[in-house]
Amino acid sequence: MGESKGRTRYGIIVNPSAGQGDIESKQRTILDCADILGSDTVVAGWDTSSPQQLRKCAVDIAEKVDVLVVAGGDGTFSDIINAADSETVYSYLPMGSGNAWRNTLGLPRSQTKTAERIKAGRIHAIDLVLVDDRRRGLLASVGFEGRALRERRKLLLQGVSGFDAYFRATMKLLFGGYKGKDASVELDAKPVKIREAVSLIFTKTPFYGYGFRIVPKARLDDGLLHVLLVSGHPVDFITGIVSSIPDGNLFGEYTTCKEAKITTESERHLQIDGTLERKGTEFAFRVLPAALKIRY
Repeated sequence: MGESKGRTRYGIIVNPSAGQGDIESKQRTILDCADILGSDTVVAGWDTSSPQQLRKCAVDIAEKVDVLVVAGGDGTFSDIINAADSETVYSYLPMGSGNAWRNTLGLPRSQTKTAERIKAGRIHAIDLVLVDDRRRGLLASVGFEGRALRERRKLLLQGVSGFDAYFRATMKLLFGGYKGKDASVELDAKPVKIREAVSLIFTKTPFYGYGFRIVPKARLDDGLLHVLLVSGHPVDFITGIVSSIPDGNLFGEYTTCKEAKITTESERHLQIDGTLERKGTEFAFRVLPAALKIRY
């Protein structure tokens, strides 16, 4: 449903497992946000217990409102924009850990202030990255990050969460001898050979989670993929990420293109918006101009 000419009706779809904190405090925050957006705001998702249920609930709510507000983390938002109709107008209420989307959109840290921003905002059309001709996202990469997410998944099952889980997973790979592997990359059909590729990144956002600004030249609406090709030692990669907070990235080979293909000599892990997707040896990416309508 597109936004109507009169009063805008909002629906908030909540991922109850996103972020930290108890469910009662999350519910109070969401109710405060709903009050700001309007008395007829629909809130749903609290009783969902799986990504599949949350996606179905989001699709149902999207058909009844003008703007679907996703309350969750980066992975939640990415999941739902791949489930709902392409004409859906979205907003984002950050409740995750890394919150790359929040940094990308310049949203306040306070959820209630973000709700005020959404209500006073306007609709923007932004580009997305299409991966393997099937899944859309804001940032995708092949290599170190996907493997780290695999290790993080194990830690989550042990009760470790938040930044601590990312940190421990990263340290395990660094001290476990993770090594880059050679990769062949085609950027708009131009071949490039990457020796000891640690991470091959295709993005529309300057940010990773936690405020790391690793691709500072990336833009949401320029019709291009922003590419960062990182090779060498994983320690240098992690050091570069950490140092990117104050000044932006100073490492890797940066370029732009509209589509890309990757072939690796051995299986590598693919991640999209902080969610581990698959492992393989062939991957494809292309830009989808103005593919997402988002109000902020």
